Amino acid sequence: MQIDMKRLFFIPLLFFFALFCKGQSSEVKVNYDYFLFGTLNDYMGREKYKEIVNRVDEYYQSNNSLVFFLDSFFLDKYPDLRVITNKKTGRLELESKELAQKMNDYYFYKPSGRGVYCGEADLETLNLDSLTKTPDFYTTYFDTIYTGRIKDDIFKYDSERFSFIAGAYMRFGGKKDSLYYISIANSVSKVRVVTDQLKELECANV
Repeated sequence: MQIDMKRLFFIPLLFFFALFCKGQSSEVKVNYDYFLFGTLNDYMGREKYKEIVNRVDEYYQSNNSLVFFLDSFFLDKYPDLRVITNKKTGRLELESKELAQKMNDYYFYKPSGRGVYCGEADLETLNLDSLTKTPDFYTTYFDTIYTGRIKDDIFKYDSERFSFIAGAYMRFGGKKDSLYYISIANSVSKVRVVTDQLKELECANV
């Protein structure tokens, strides 16, 4: 396993920038729960339904360094933690029922109006013309997808803010010229929360 040390090195560097902006000199410790929280995808919100109840998050293969770093850190605390490759999408998935629930607790969920097929038979083999006419078709064969938004007032300490921002940067961040940035496509709430926490830390040029 090879860890991208250059990107890991940015964690204390980011803390230094944040502390400098706020004018503090005290040491800030990494809160790894909030660090993981910061790495979670927010494309159209965080999804939740029965089939993925154990999924902490899914990742492109390009994120493998991050995935195995998280796996190595949390494995002792969460023995059921495992990394799998989704055969349909080819993406990596980090799974643990307890850790997934811990991450879900940072969000509030509402029905998205969408559903995911949860039947045992291959969807293509079903006689949909006939089945869709039955009153319990959707409740029998589909599970409601819930969309999560990050809750308000979940940050109490600066260490949580720094860790969250560091996690977001490690997965979604980069540098162009002298500008450090975090870019999250179609974010439902994370972009707003990252911005709010940077401002809370009195960082300039947010």
